[in-house]
Amino acid sequence: MYATAAARVVAVVVHLATAGLLVGGLALMLGALRRGVLVVPGLVLLASGFALCPRPGRLRPDAPVLRQPDAPELFRLVQDVADAVGVRRVDLIQLTPEFSVTVARYGLRRRPCLLLGLPLWAAHLPQQRVAALAHALAHLSRRHVRHGALIATALDSLAVGSGGVRTSPQARLPYGSLAQAWRAGAIVEAERHFNARGRRSDLASWAVLWIPRAVASATRRLLVRLTRSATQRAETEAELAAARTASSDAVVAVLDRHLARATTLEMHRLVVEARTFAGRRSATAVQEDLWARLARHAARVRAGQDTSRPADPEGSPGAPRCTAAVTLDAPRLRRIEAELRDAQREVALMVLRDGIPAPARFEA
Repeated sequence: MYATAAARVVAVVVHLATAGLLVGGLALMLGALRRGVLVVPGLVLLASGFALCPRPGRLRPDAPVLRQPDAPELFRLVQDVADAVGVRRVDLIQLTPEFSVTVARYGLRRRPCLLLGLPLWAAHLPQQRVAALAHALAHLSRRHVRHGALIATALDSLAVGSGGVRTSPQARLPYGSLAQAWRAGAIVEAERHFNARGRRSDLASWAVLWIPRAVASATRRLLVRLTRSATQRAETEAELAAARTASSDAVVAVLDRHLARATTLEMHRLVVEARTFAGRRSATAVQEDLWARLARHAARVRAGQDTSRPADPEGSPGAPRCTAAVTLDAPRLRRIEAELRDAQREVALMVLRDGIPAPARFEA
């Protein structure tokens, strides 16, 4: 409790410091009308304040977004899960190529949007999909302090402040890169001068900005440390809420990282196969078949796993077993699949064009 209150105080101080930079920079710029020497400090403060200002969240521009008229049955399922968990309903659903189901905030009002990863949706059984939805939506609870507007925006600002000024290894030229070219000596000498100026610029930036960057980094670590206990408790509550919504067995299955890794590897293999043998099958056939083949591979992986482990979200044999409050039956699943068909083709085309996203920490 005290750590969470201290985290909120730190977040308020971060936002006040950002506002102070903006106000101070504006005051110096107004004073520069009389004294031109104040222009540079005012610009520095204004630039720093604008860089640290919280920005509204944005959705991926290349991924399909569904609204309630586009997929009414899917939205009814998500709304039933949200009501069972006890959180607010989402406004949008965006389909993504990641093996994850998360909730993102977008816009100035920080509206919730469900990011539904189609690989996870294809790999899991119907009731496990309900568990993944419940676990993701449970993060909208107020107990998840890192997802609240106050602390989340402070963490974003500190991340910008701690990582915004770094030396770039790309701003260097290799010596002798054109040793066989015409006037190679002049080119090599120009490379030396360019790299020397780059080192001086990096040194000046480090000397001026290392203190603000160090303060931002230390404050961010402090904020993460203060919210760690509350985040762990909220994560446990999310798992229990998912178990009460979709059953304990479904939660245990959806939190299994082995299936996530196996599905991601199979997806990578299918993308390589489609690109290598592009002439043998049409692009439309590959798009239609991608998610079905992932589902068949996931079924084989589940069949080869050991099913003798305890089926409860906390891994304790004595924990109470929960039955499902929301179920996904076959007729409802068929209606949802029909609603997702066009969007699934679009995401499959995105995967075949751009490749699969880099493997990240599994989220459900």
